[in-house]
Amino acid sequence: MNIKVLFFDFDHTTLQKDQVFISPRNMFALREAMKKGILCIPCTGRSADMFPPQIQDERGFRYWVSASGCRIIDKGTDQVIYKGGCFTPEQAAQICRMYEGQMIYSEIAAEGKLYFERSVNDALHLFPVPPHHVWYVLTGRQIPINGKLSDYFLNHRLEVEKFNLYGVPEEKQEPFMEQLKSMDFVNFLDGTPFNMQFTSSALDKVAAIQALLDHLGLTFEHVMSIGDSIIMDGCIMEKSALAVAVGNAPKELKDIAHDVVNDFDKDGLAEAIEKYLL
Repeated sequence: MNIKVLFFDFDHTTLQKDQVFISPRNMFALREAMKKGILCIPCTGRSADMFPPQIQDERGFRYWVSASGCRIIDKGTDQVIYKGGCFTPEQAAQICRMYEGQMIYSEIAAEGKLYFERSVNDALHLFPVPPHHVWYVLTGRQIPINGKLSDYFLNHRLEVEKFNLYGVPEEKQEPFMEQLKSMDFVNFLDGTPFNMQFTSSALDKVAAIQALLDHLGLTFEHVMSIGDSIIMDGCIMEKSALAVAVGNAPKELKDIAHDVVNDFDKDGLAEAIEKYLL
């Protein structure tokens, strides 16, 4: 094998249990791989603005695959290499009308940023901010929207990468789920009626990664990938020359992987890098 690229997931693969920081061993392994000329590329469902601090601060992580492939960035030049698979402004507005003005905690990813309703953003102490998102909201980088969410995305013609709804009240869970299921452009990622994450059904992660590889002059024959989720990581791992699952991954993902390493919180990423790239 001639591995030149490592795609690595964040949550439950690379980050510690706090889902904010990378362990010293994992970080050392990533840096050593980069010293050897391996392109270490985060490939995650997170919006670019919520990438962990260690990734943001390390210039060696030049390419970012964010929002499950909706947005791929060259951080060296701030060029957007690929953009696609988003909700149209009209689709985003339809989703927003379902819950706007009802004091529901939501994070809307668009153009690599996170948007909040002003009323929610100004009273975060009243809402179930996910523990691993607290560091982000404390930075104040999120964009509060005045007025209706639906009007904002329509008027600004913003395409939306992803919706996160957290702490949906029990009486609203079933109605919300039914409305979302009736929208053929919605694809559920994971979660429950209490915490919902969904993207556009137009999203094609393999096409996004192929666009990046084309840009780099490489193919999937040069790719090693590691992850924990059959939904989020499986399609890329199936195409990779070398696919590694962390020990906490489900059986379905382990079955398509070439190797299985230790759990994410036991430095499985570093184990894989040390074994195959160093």
